[in-house]
Parts: sequence; structure tokens; C-alpha cells
Amino acid sequence: MGDEPDIQIIKDKIDQLNKQAWENRVNDSTQAHVLSKEAIDLAEGINYAKGKAESYRTFAFTLIRLSKHQEALGYCEKSLALFESLNDLDGQASIYGYYGIIQRSLGNYAASLEFLFKFSELTQQTGNKEAESLAYYHLGVTYKYLGDNETALNYLLQCLATRQPHSVTYWVSKALSLKLIGLIYFETGDFTNAIDYYHQSLPLTQEAGDKWGEAGCLDNIGFIHFKLKDYDRALEFCSQALAISQIIDDKKGQSNALFHLGDIYNQLAEYEKASGCCYSSLHIRRDINDKKGEAEILLLLAELYVKENPAERNPEQAFELLNKALRLGQEIKARDLLAKIHFGFYETYKYANRYQEALTHIESHMSLSKEIHTDAINQKIQNLEISHKVEQSKKEAEIYRLRNIELADLYEESKRQKEEIEIQKGIAEESLIELKETQSQLVQREKMASLGELTAGIAHEIQNPLNFVNNFSEVNKELLIEMTNEIDKGNAEEVKAIANDVINNEEKINHHGKKADAIVKGMLQHSRSSNGIKEATDINKLADEYLRLAYHGFRAKEKSFNATLKTDYDEGIGNINIIPQDIGRVLLNLYNNAFYAVNEKKKQQSGEYEPTVSVSTKKINGTSASPDSYRDRIEIKVGDNGNGIPQKLLDKIFQPFFTTKPTGEGTGLGLSLSYDIIKAHGGEIKVETKEGEGSTFIIQSPTK
Repeated sequence: MGDEPDIQIIKDKIDQLNKQAWENRVNDSTQAHVLSKEAIDLAEGINYAKGKAESYRTFAFTLIRLSKHQEALGYCEKSLALFESLNDLDGQASIYGYYGIIQRSLGNYAASLEFLFKFSELTQQTGNKEAESLAYYHLGVTYKYLGDNETALNYLLQCLATRQPHSVTYWVSKALSLKLIGLIYFETGDFTNAIDYYHQSLPLTQEAGDKWGEAGCLDNIGFIHFKLKDYDRALEFCSQALAISQIIDDKKGQSNALFHLGDIYNQLAEYEKASGCCYSSLHIRRDINDKKGEAEILLLLAELYVKENPAERNPEQAFELLNKALRLGQEIKARDLLAKIHFGFYETYKYANRYQEALTHIESHMSLSKEIHTDAINQKIQNLEISHKVEQSKKEAEIYRLRNIELADLYEESKRQKEEIEIQKGIAEESLIELKETQSQLVQREKMASLGELTAGIAHEIQNPLNFVNNFSEVNKELLIEMTNEIDKGNAEEVKAIANDVINNEEKINHHGKKADAIVKGMLQHSRSSNGIKEATDINKLADEYLRLAYHGFRAKEKSFNATLKTDYDEGIGNINIIPQDIGRVLLNLYNNAFYAVNEKKKQQSGEYEPTVSVSTKKINGTSASPDSYRDRIEIKVGDNGNGIPQKLLDKIFQPFFTTKPTGEGTGLGLSLSYDIIKAHGGEIKVETKEGEGSTFIIQSPTK
């Protein structure tokens, strides 16, 4: 009994330490790290569950800021178990948020979404608006990483709309969201909007004392000035970012600022300073295991080596740096980085008058760039709000067209080198054929990127929703002018009425805009041809990953939707040779159709009904019974317990533009595209269905 007051004194001290650490976690993570570690030692000493849970949580946050993700995971696991035993939903929510951040940092985006949706659900249960806004922000970040800028922006805008008048820490999610919106604009080439959003975020971080956020904003602003060729201001902002990052020991921030400074000095032809910054950044990125960042710096160092040694026509040191970068790029499978590295090889070999090697690398660069460029065009069309629409795609297509001309010139120059051309003649001729094919495909991409030709080609499909969008936009303009007049008059009731009209019109604009978007996206997907390369792929992993992504994507659109997912994967299949992106597209289409079917049936059912979607894989060993059955095959089944497909429609479901969905909810291109993809793999797709009971789509494809 005599020890109880002493124990309470220790508990009070632990609670105070945890309170200070939590309040300082954002604007002084270094201090929060020290305070939470002290709290951990004291709480473990007396086995104080609440104290341990909270100190583990804050300590995990500081480890995430230091990019020590594996160590942070261990503390998250211990903290979550304690919060669950204490029935502390707020604590559990924050840990799920940290799991989402860590998995995103490790490249596991499907897992990141799972944890972040759990984070969001718990914050809504507890009514914690500050945490809810953070959940929206991090969902926006993960969707940004997935390349879905439209969904990312939706969540970021929800974050900004989740206001708490009495919250002193709301600035965290607001500042981060503003900065990420700035990044999205930056990546679409809209530097004016990008720098505006960064300047909105900067004062929030400065006023709150968030040195990490301040350094990040300054570095981003500096890099935009670099893109605008305003090198003096770029140096000013990036140098400020570096100084702050060094003070707070932010390794990632230091490496980024140093890398950007190296790029700036490179453009200013101050190569010695550029090399110094790059090597400093390289050491840091190796320490924090940032492989992509390390490869980017090696690429820049190779360029600097050539510039610092202009008289040397055999720059072996540059090739050594490029080879190191290439190995890293291949290890992490970063297509955009690999394209840049191959272009670096091309420039260096061309500089050394080694034209045949240059030819090989420019072809690899063009192949990768074509894939990236195609994805970029489709992404821009989906994200009309933030992109330069098709005009930007046309500009990019022109860049690749000019590079094709340079490639052709390079080929002609290599022909003049008689001794080498005799050895490489066969390869060069094949390259010329591939070049012409690439040129033809890029011309087609350019045509698809032209808004005028795209509209002309599908005018009958897209004109009505576009008319609705235009008409309601004009009405809203008039309403907003009227609202301004009513505000000046002080007529609050009329202002509210007009605002409600604007909101209703915006919902109609959104509906018809999505309808037009679906038509355009479907047309592009169906018209383009795939030149993908088959890869050894774990079909079970692929099927499961797309199942989870499709499920969460559908839930994001239908908030009340839930379904039972049943999986039965044949573990003995092993890897099979497929084009994973194409098969993934087929699976995604089948999953979305299945979720749509069970959701529609759920709406119609008055009694108990459990929406269920099932997925199974099976290996079928080949026999010699017939020519069609001697090869090993893989079978994938995607089933649902929806309403099924009427027998009279079965012969039509794989035809382009045929759909069983109501007008405006489907373009009818998904199954026809899936049919083409499976046929191209040498397989077949069929359906089994019973009206009122459901449907099962069956894919059979060779394993090689």
C-alpha cells in the first residue's frame, strides 16, 4: 500500500511526457522522439498499459519521419494490441493510419488502402474530425501514388472541407493537402497553380512551427522555379530547405534539397558544386535505402562526368555510374526511371561516337517511353479537372515524334560507319522496321490525343452529356452572379436558396461529366493495341491484388456497399507467362461487373440476401486426347450470386458497345476488350449463368 502514491506519481509523469510528445510530434519530431522514448522506459518499468500504448504510438510516428519503417511497424503492433485491450478507438484509428503510411512507403498500395479505409471508418465512429481529415488526406496520397489523380483530388478536397473551428492542429492536414494538390498540378505541367498551392501551404507550416513541412514546401517551390528557369530563386529556396532539414536532421529532406541544388548548379555550368551536392545526396540516400533516389543521382553524376571531361571520348566512369543506376532501376522496376537511364546511355554513347550502342539504348528508351506516354494520355483524359486535357498529350506526342526523327538520323549516321555496320547490319535493319512501327503507333496516339478527332469519332455517344455539362455550367455562372448581388443586399435566405440550386446543378454536372469520361475511357481502351511482353507471373497474387483494389474502389463509389469475398487459389500453379497488365485489366472488369450485379440485386431484395463474389484458380494438365487439350492451361473463375444474365442476351455480351446496364451506367466495351485480350493470349473466355441465381465467367489460357 505504501508504494501506491509513488506509482501514481510515475504514471502522472508518463502521462505528462506522452501529452508533450504527442503535441510536439509534428512541429518538433526530434523532441517528441526523446520524450516518447523516456515515457516508454518509465511505462515498461511499471507495466502501465495506457502509458505504453501512447508512448509506442508517438515513438512510431517519429520513426516514420526518420524513414525507419520496419522499426516503426514493431512499435505500431505493440501499440495497437494495447489500444484494443483498452477499447481506445481513437488510438486504434491512429495506428491503422500509420500502417497505411508505412505500407504506402514500402510500395504496398492495396494494403495501404485497406488500412486507411479502416482508419477512416474508426474516425467516423468516434467523431474525431481532426483524425477524419487526416484519413482523407492519406487516402488522397495513396490514390496519388496509384496514379488516380481524380480520386486523390476528391479525398484531398474532402480533407479541406472537414473543418473544426476550435481545432488548433487542423492546419496539419490542411497544409499537407494544399501541398499535395500543388504536386498534382506540378506533375501536369501547371506550374502557376502548383506554386500558388505551395505558397498557401507554406505559411501554415511556418506559423505552426512545422520545420519538416516548411522545408518540404521551400524545396518544392525552389524546384518549380528551377523548372521555370529562374535559377537564382531556385537556389534561394532550395538552400533554405537544406538548411532547415540539416537543423532537424531530416535525412530525406536533405537528400532531396541537395539533389535539386545539384541539378540547378548543373544548369548553371558550375559542375564542381553540382558534383559536391550530388555525392552528398548520394551518401544520404544510400543510408536511408532510397534506391530510386540513388539511381536518379547516379544518372545525374554520369551526365556531370561527361560535362566535366569534355575532351574525353571514352567516358568509362560515366558508363560505370549508368550501369549502377540501371541495376537499381531494374531491381525496383521503375519504368519512368529506366527510360531516363536508357536515354542517359544513349546521350553518353552518342557523345563517345559509339552509335550502335546508342541505337540500342534509344530503342529501349522509346519502348519504355511509349508505355509511360500511353498511360499518361489515358490518365490525363480521366483527370480533366487538373490536366491540360488532350493538348498536353499532343505536345508530348510531338516530343516523341521529334525523337523518332533523331533516331532515324542516328541510324543513317551509323550506316556511314562501314566497318561497324557490316557487323551490325542485321540488327540495324530490324531496328529500322521497329522504328517505323513505333512512328506509326505514335502518330495514332497523337490522333487519339486530339480532342477534335476524338469528339468527331464518338460525337453521337458523348454530345448529350457534354451539352448537359455546358448548360448547367452556364446556369451556375448566372446563379453565382445573382448570389453575389444578394450577398451585397444582405439577403441570407435568398443566398442559401441560390447556393442549394448551385449544389444541385454541380451534382448534375458531375453525373454527366462522369458519363462522358466513361465513354472516352472505354473508347481509348478498346481502340488501342497492346505490345506488352509476357512475364512469369504469380496468377494467384495478381488475382487477389486486383480483387482487393476493385472491392475498395467500388466501396469508394458506393459507401453502403459490402460483399462477401470467397477465394480458392490453386497453390500448385506456380508462375505462368502472361502480360500481367492486360490480364489485370480483364480481372478488374470481371470483378467490377460482379460487384455491380450483386449490388443491384441487394437493392431489389426486401429479405435477407448476402452479396457474394467468388474467385478461384486451377491448373488443368494437358492430355494428348485432342490438339486443343495437349497444353497445360490455367483456369480462372469469377462468380457472383446476382440476378444472372438472360439467355437471350448471352450471344451478345462480348460484342462491343453491348451492355445490360441502364443507360448512362456502362459503355459496353469492358467484356469485348477482355475477350480480345484473352484471345491474344491464346485462351478463351465464356460464361455460365442462371437467371435469378448469378453468373460465373470462366477464363482458360495456356500457361506458356
